[in-house]
Amino acid sequence: ATYDDNMPEDEYQAWQIELLNQCHRVIKEDGSIFYNHKPRRYKNRSYLPWDFIQHSDASLYQLIVWDMRNSPNIRNDVLIPSTEHIYWLCKKKPKVFRDQVDPAYRGEVWVIPPERQKKHPAPFPEALVDACVKLTTKKGDLVLDPFMGSGTTALVAQNCAREWIGFEIDPHYASIAEERVAPIGQLPI
Repeated sequence: ATYDDNMPEDEYQAWQIELLNQCHRVIKEDGSIFYNHKPRRYKNRSYLPWDFIQHSDASLYQLIVWDMRNSPNIRNDVLIPSTEHIYWLCKKKPKVFRDQVDPAYRGEVWVIPPERQKKHPAPFPEALVDACVKLTTKKGDLVLDPFMGSGTTALVAQNCAREWIGFEIDPHYASIAEERVAPIGQLPI
């Protein structure tokens, strides 16, 4: 079964706060959460993720702006979105390994074109995930993706010699993730 996120705004925000609280609960004291969420449109109004993130247990460590340079525009009544925010959240002070990250991603604006594939409507670019993983983990650390989708986080984690756990409730996307990750030798959990 798939999960429909087209719900009343108060229900959606409560769901996301609970998700963030559960992620916050399971990370280590020096762990990080990278939460990518564009503004949500509901009943012709834009809701910024910070409106609900600030009600979670997680603390904002830094805001990263993902400059996609372009984006598909599925609506003609709003401006074409070309950026998204990545909220770097934590419990206390997170581990940071800035020297492991490509110099292009040592600032707070990351220019990374969006990934294009036909199997998933919104895949993350591997470079985006790679920067997050390398910025806050070292080899052997565990990476969690609660919305695994087509498996980009698992693939990048494996390529970076990190352990990973991913969850995906849509059987179609779970099978895509299995196909992408299985050749490396580890199946999604």
